[in-house]
Amino acid sequence: MSKVTIIGLIASFLALISMITLLSIDSHFPFYQWPYEVFQGLVFSLAWGFGFSVGLSYLVSAVFILVFLAIVFAIGSTISRCFFERK
Repeated sequence: MSKVTIIGLIASFLALISMITLLSIDSHFPFYQWPYEVFQGLVFSLAWGFGFSVGLSYLVSAVFILVFLAIVFAIGSTISRCFFERK
């Protein structure tokens, strides 16, 4: 694995941790339950707020998180490529 890929993965991991913390910082649940609560909160928001079915809400929430991680990975890889692959 190249440095660019590793830094992209680290950026994705840090962004995921930041998103989980941002969405559940005032929760009364212990921190190890925060990822589950954030996912369920996204599903609830889609199902109740937009009127999606429950199954569709789970699917859209999972796709949203995967797309978010892919975008942050691409941004992190691009930024690290500027530093490590100068010619």
